Amino acid sequence: MSAGFDILVVADPRFSGGSTAALVADVTAMVALGATVGLIFVRSGYLDDARDPENPKALALADLDGVTRLSPERAAHADLAFLHHPLVFFRGVEERLRLTAGRSLIVAHHAPFRADGSMEWDPVATLRRAKRATGLSAWFAPISGSVRTQLASFAPLIRQSSEDWPNVFDPGDLAPTRRALSGPDLTIGRHGRPDPLKFPATGAEIDAALPAAHGIRVRVLGCPTEALIARGARTDLWEVLPFGGEPVAQFLNSLDVFAYHYHPNWLEAFGRTIAEAMLCARPCLLDPRLQATFGNMACYCQPHEVADALRRMTAAPERTLTRADAARETAVRRYAAIGVAARLETLRIDSGDAGRAGAAYPVMRTVRKAVGLYRRQTQGLS
Repeated sequence: MSAGFDILVVADPRFSGGSTAALVADVTAMVALGATVGLIFVRSGYLDDARDPENPKALALADLDGVTRLSPERAAHADLAFLHHPLVFFRGVEERLRLTAGRSLIVAHHAPFRADGSMEWDPVATLRRAKRATGLSAWFAPISGSVRTQLASFAPLIRQSSEDWPNVFDPGDLAPTRRALSGPDLTIGRHGRPDPLKFPATGAEIDAALPAAHGIRVRVLGCPTEALIARGARTDLWEVLPFGGEPVAQFLNSLDVFAYHYHPNWLEAFGRTIAEAMLCARPCLLDPRLQATFGNMACYCQPHEVADALRRMTAAPERTLTRADAARETAVRRYAAIGVAARLETLRIDSGDAGRAGAAYPVMRTVRKAVGLYRRQTQGLS
């Protein structure tokens, strides 16, 4: 007999960073609205290292009122189904589910093309494999405009939700408790999963992006210290805390400026940690590639321009703080969990988007990149 729910959620619980944080926030917001959620955990070849543990925050979702954890063999139906992370389904899942839904979406936490332009996963094949694994015919729900433009390269063979599905947050958990730029010294920093690709490529760029100096203190929550030292970075000048070593809101409120620059080989699909900083009313100084996602909510510069940008920000503190306050208001409007109710209603009546407007690549170039992906896979290189 098929179990009935308002919403079904399918995910691999072994992600350690933003993907699981987004999953947890989504499900928490859904049940807060009174929705019943059927939660199914699967194992994907994308996370094929047996050492990857299940994330306790994902597992704890089953304890929420309104959430029922289902065994993969249990048939279930819902009005809406969310399949989290396209690479989970592109690489294939071990289980075979028996699900039906009025509308199904793969939440695209990851863009199909890498920063160098090569294709990492094929959206068309992903939909086919997801249907074989779950029984669901899905659209994509991109988490940002940059993911949307990449997915549009595969239209009209795929369909996207008409509106993006960005990460959501409880603004009450990320409230500003200390005014930025309020002390005699300046504290700058960043937080996130300790991935070397989330930092600039060279030691000189890393040092420039987080310039510890007289009057400037650097705090980093989550840092691949050994990898950065190997690049020549002076991480000994920073205060480094382990990932998860301090509550995020507490850490962010210790900063005066949130600074985030990353490797040319990394493509940031959204930037959850940045949105958290904005919700804490921290002025943000970001890699220019993030402007497509955050627009006028931040200032943008290259790593070697950070020191000058900090001087400009501290020379006009009221203007800097007014901009940070406005960015927080925008972030609450865009990303607050309370907005999930309207998003769900929109999805139920959505006709979808199968157009190529703003597509990152023309058709023939996309085809060539797909050929390159499957050639690398045949050769065991991808």
